[in-house]
Amino acid sequence: MEKSIFKTLLIILSLSIFFISLTLNAFTYDYQGVKTMSSISCFLMGSTAILGGGLLEWIVWLANPLCLISIFCLIMDKPIAQKINIAAVILAMSFYSWNSILAAESGTSGKILSVKNGYFIWLASIVILTVGTFWYFKRYKEIKYTD
Repeated sequence: MEKSIFKTLLIILSLSIFFISLTLNAFTYDYQGVKTMSSISCFLMGSTAILGGGLLEWIVWLANPLCLISIFCLIMDKPIAQKINIAAVILAMSFYSWNSILAAESGTSGKILSVKNGYFIWLASIVILTVGTFWYFKRYKEIKYTD
């Protein structure tokens, strides 16, 4: 497969899975009753979580712009995309180990009751991008000769 086609298909696949994840619920938590957080809410509000005291939530959200930066690096054939993707995967996976999440701007936490399909599909989009990026740079590695 030609390298530009591979890159294009990888990016389209990863972004398609990401957009599908936005239509699903991410997790449920208990704060003044059981509440469900949609993936689109996490995506849209995650960038401002730091303003309400959600430093850790914001750090996990940074997996999204890291993936975007990695896509731009991949398009420009910059191998740094691999390292950026690894950072995004680590950040995204770290959420799974959490027991609670910021539930109110007052700093009150809510217990995470369950992680839903939206999270796992979001994580899958990042993992697919990461694996594909590594495969791309391994398969289409250009040998550079110096005179």
